[in-house]
Amino acid sequence: PLAACALGCVGRADPGPPSLPDAAGAWRAVGEPEQFDTATIFDYIDGHAEVYLAYGMQSCVARRYEGPEGQPDIVVDVFVMASPEDAFGVFTVDLDGEDAAVGHDGRYRYGWLSFWKGPYFVSITAEDETAAARDAVFDLGHSIAAMIDIDSPRPAIVVGLPTDGLERESVRFLRSEVILRTHLYLGEDDVAGLGPDTEAALAKYSRDGLSAHLLIVGYRDERRAMAAEEVFAARFLHGETDAKVVQDAVGRWYGIRREGRLAAMVLGAGTEVMASDLLAEATIGGPE
Repeated sequence: PLAACALGCVGRADPGPPSLPDAAGAWRAVGEPEQFDTATIFDYIDGHAEVYLAYGMQSCVARRYEGPEGQPDIVVDVFVMASPEDAFGVFTVDLDGEDAAVGHDGRYRYGWLSFWKGPYFVSITAEDETAAARDAVFDLGHSIAAMIDIDSPRPAIVVGLPTDGLERESVRFLRSEVILRTHLYLGEDDVAGLGPDTEAALAKYSRDGLSAHLLIVGYRDERRAMAAEEVFAARFLHGETDAKVVQDAVGRWYGIRREGRLAAMVLGAGTEVMASDLLAEATIGGPE
């Protein structure tokens, strides 16, 4: 049951990065791996580090591989996140590309392979796309995935998303309102009461040519869930926490269903029926 989800990321020990290969095919590592922590990561990926920190990044190891003449370099980044849930979450920030059978849920798009496994998010990038570089990227991915002996399923709260009409590439795991706004902009105000001690699954649905977003949130306790419900109701339901679904001025439907410390929120559904159905189908029941 979703109520069994472990919330928060405080106090997790850093398991350290996996060992990185010295070579992949004709590509050879240049020097030793570089190590970064939550302060020095800004020197490495300034401008994007906040995303990793929002998912509780603990450390990062990076290594460059030099190819034969005429071939691009390849860069490997392995991020140690606060938990397997957070590794999955940062992986879901960008799900473009095609399926790749590497690690968990691997994705590949023009020179870039990414996957997660245990508390690790792995990014492998060729600085240009060639057939040989692609092969080397996948060789590195398989080698690194094999070195990670920690396994874990997807976050339980993600499993609670209904499957009918689900757009698979839209599924996100998140804890931050800032991250929520990057995927679904609803204004600068907090709308779901997210924070480091919450966990949420966001997804887009298409049914009969109409769309909607569904957000399922697990809060630390019922008090937090009730407070979030009141904020959501004030913003979208004219303040009526007992309202099932409400239509806005442009004809979109919004609604919330709370059970204990868990809540499902429908945002911008095309019809009243679609909004009501998604709320009913979201898995938020079970023992506390």
